Amino acid sequence: MAVSTPRAQTPPTLTDPPPRRDLWPGIAGITGIASGVLMLVGLLVSYANSPDYTDEDGLRETVASYRDDSNLDLTEAMTLVMPAGSLLFLWFLSALARRVGSRSQVVLSSGIVFVVLTMVATITSGIYAVSALNTDTCEVGPGTAMVVMLLMDVAYAGFIAAMAAAAVLLFAVRPAGVTTHAVPAWLGWSGFVIAVLCCASPFTAWLTVLLMALWTIAAGVVRMVRPPVGE
Repeated sequence: MAVSTPRAQTPPTLTDPPPRRDLWPGIAGITGIASGVLMLVGLLVSYANSPDYTDEDGLRETVASYRDDSNLDLTEAMTLVMPAGSLLFLWFLSALARRVGSRSQVVLSSGIVFVVLTMVATITSGIYAVSALNTDTCEVGPGTAMVVMLLMDVAYAGFIAAMAAAAVLLFAVRPAGVTTHAVPAWLGWSGFVIAVLCCASPFTAWLTVLLMALWTIAAGVVRMVRPPVGE
């Protein structure tokens, strides 16, 4: 009679817990989208609300615009919205720099310069409206309108300088999309096109700053839907 030998019981197999998804790519993507949206809204509202002071009736239109409290309210609001978008861009910038490898220092430094100059340009363009709205000493008239027109010219010069810094950032990002594929190739090439347009910033800064906001939104979306492996 055969005696059956007891079989050794195999311990139950323990399945590894599912890996936890890092929240950093999602947060970085959200800040990029929020930054681009805030900058885009601030720019579009500011463009629509700014008087055309370059024609022969520019002085009269500037005085009429700055005597309208609703225009001053919008200008004051956009003076807060644009810097908020710029500060959010700094958060997104740190995530973007991590994807470009050896060019991260160039991306970080040029991005910081872009943010600083954008904030300076925004505050310069809106500071008189804020003062006229909140104080009784800044009365709007032909003489003060000349100051407003000068400040708007200085603000546009600030945007020209800001987009020159943005061009450096975008030129540095393009190789990461074309060679290393750390970012999608189309994102690198679209940034390259914006950077080329920035080379004519004295004439195109009003457009390229809008395109930069759109590019930031697109980059934020990419960051959310395509988080890099291992990050």
